[in-house]
Amino acid sequence: MCATTNSTNGHQRGYVVSDLHLFTHRTTANKRLSAIRDVAGRADFLVLNGDIFDFRWSTLDSLDQTAETAVDWLTTITLACNGCKVFYVLGNHDRFAFFAEHLDALAAHTDNFHWHPTHVRIGRCLFLHGDLAFDRRCPDPFGRPMLPPEHQRGRAMNLGYRVIVATRAHRFTQPFYHPRRCARRILSCLDRHHPTLGEGLTDVYFGHTHRTFVNFRHNGVAFHNTGSSIRHLRSILLRAYA
Repeated sequence: MCATTNSTNGHQRGYVVSDLHLFTHRTTANKRLSAIRDVAGRADFLVLNGDIFDFRWSTLDSLDQTAETAVDWLTTITLACNGCKVFYVLGNHDRFAFFAEHLDALAAHTDNFHWHPTHVRIGRCLFLHGDLAFDRRCPDPFGRPMLPPEHQRGRAMNLGYRVIVATRAHRFTQPFYHPRRCARRILSCLDRHHPTLGEGLTDVYFGHTHRTFVNFRHNGVAFHNTGSSIRHLRSILLRAYA
């Protein structure tokens, strides 16, 4: 699904999506490649805003296979859209040091691919996954180092998660992430750690909370969340003007 923001303050037109959680049992995003490729083909930029892939819950045989398959997926997007800059912002399920090495290799051979561990600002728009704004253990949410590798979740844990999704119990966390609470937390992190990053900011696009909303305004900034492709949740491709 594609939605459009009301902001038309710039000259670059792009799209943003997050939380596809590819390679897991619980995703519905496996058939979205063609749609993402189509919108990127007519845009100036595309932001993949974190948790596009899910290493913790991947159903592939190993972390290395998941990383290689992820790079193949990204390569298909970037090569099909030479006129579009592709920005990959990492999330809590894909911010791993070993994956960064694969992303560095892709960026070195692909002119229109760029990545960042926490955020990217394009014009007056800030794109971040959103998890770091809620992590009180992190002293600087916009400067967090890469994570060490983790073991993939086993068959039993995957089965338990599938039960949670099947019963829609994962939807019960969404009221906790009210748009106002998210907006306050993100702006507070900007004010405390990187005030210059927030100067002239008009729009913030983020994911992580799996709660979709568009154009929620707080302190003069519009906040947008692209939701999640986990089953029984809503995911949208948002158009952004930077």
